[in-house]
Amino acid sequence: MTVRELIATWTDEEREQHADLIAECLEREQMLNLIRENRENLAEELNRSLDRFACALTQLAQTSTRKASQLQKHPLYIVKGKASA
Repeated sequence: MTVRELIATWTDEEREQHADLIAECLEREQMLNLIRENRENLAEELNRSLDRFACALTQLAQTSTRKASQLQKHPLYIVKGKASA
């Protein structure tokens, strides 16, 4: 329930009596709405960053696997492997 919805149920006398409180509540409600919007934007940005990070890790893993395979075929690797056996 919003502040405006709440005070809509009040009498004119109650609104006048609590005018300062109403103004403060409206201001805080607006601030909370901005914070909520900012939080949602940051959550979306974090998700995009995590997606990019996951893609980068996948690429790194693929590259590492490919390089390890290439290294195992290298003549010096084969010679050293046989020498230590």
